Amino acid sequence: MITGFFDISPGIYNLWILSAIFLVISTGIILLFPKHNIKKFTEVPDIGIKTKLNKFSYYLILFISVFIPIKQNTLWFYFGSIIFLAGIVLYTVSMFYFAISEYNLPVTQGIYKIFRHPVYISFFLITAGMIIAGTSGFLLIVTILHFYTLIFIIKEEEKECEKKYGNLYIEYKQKTF
Repeated sequence: MITGFFDISPGIYNLWILSAIFLVISTGIILLFPKHNIKKFTEVPDIGIKTKLNKFSYYLILFISVFIPIKQNTLWFYFGSIIFLAGIVLYTVSMFYFAISEYNLPVTQGIYKIFRHPVYISFFLITAGMIIAGTSGFLLIVTILHFYTLIFIIKEEEKECEKKYGNLYIEYKQKTF
């Protein structure tokens, strides 16, 4: 067992720093969006309790990060930071292509040629990096809940995209992960 896997204590050198980096970058990117695409990005299907649990777990991840010390100058910290940064880069690239896409078409340019959900993959990398950098069992448990509920949201989003874009989206699905 990793020492301190369930340790919590508020502090200056905690995972909130990584959460703050993500929030600043994501807010900055969204502010740069064309206004019609902000609406497109924020349209998330409401599937009842799973949507509520997903939002709750997202905010809980941010809240818990205040209490999880970063394991500074350890392999955990360096490995987690690399994964976190990879997630930030993927998020930034994904959002760029989302921002330049046309409102009435599915996003299929850039990284979206490979992955249908690169933003969700980037969230996974960002939170995995945070879990590793802080070796946090609490964060791991909440993140598992978050991604479990996200699976249902993704399935519902894909159904809505099939309705909205028809064969164009179905063909796109067949070409991507």
